[in-house]
Amino acid sequence: FTHWTLDIIAWIPYGVGHYTIPFVVAAFLWLFRPKEALHEWARIFGYMNLLGVLIQIFFPCAPPWYEVIHGLTPANYGMPGSPGGLLRIDKLFGSNGYTTAFTNSPLVFGAFPSLHSACSCLEALFMSHFFPWTTKYVWAYTGVLFWSTMYMTHHYLIDVVGGSCLAVASFYLLLPDE
Repeated sequence: FTHWTLDIIAWIPYGVGHYTIPFVVAAFLWLFRPKEALHEWARIFGYMNLLGVLIQIFFPCAPPWYEVIHGLTPANYGMPGSPGGLLRIDKLFGSNGYTTAFTNSPLVFGAFPSLHSACSCLEALFMSHFFPWTTKYVWAYTGVLFWSTMYMTHHYLIDVVGGSCLAVASFYLLLPDE
């Protein structure tokens, strides 16, 4: 079931928040915590995303939109990507930004792990750790983003779980105790 209202609710964290919230977290850390916190954020965020992309390259997985469009037809890297549910956002705003970006993406089968969920989970972990008063808000945002990745047909639940596990492992293994 899709509806334009749900499309907007899903698009805000998935298509806007995913690209802006890491900078908000960095700004909060820079303004209100010692500079080492910002350095750790950048280091862990970077390594987590690098590892996630390497997993996507070496173990390609098709997203849900692939099955919707192609069924069980064998996949190949010669086929173009798809914006999935973001096509409805392009139509809603009379644009083609997501269609162009996803059609031309070199990483068509990078569904696992979901770096959308990994990034939002890492953001929530950092904000909860350094700004405990934000805990319920950042985890609510993360939950909505988890839903939106699946609603937009870009990820299965296992992709979201895998991305979250990547974020938790990165946070707890790479953040120094001090």
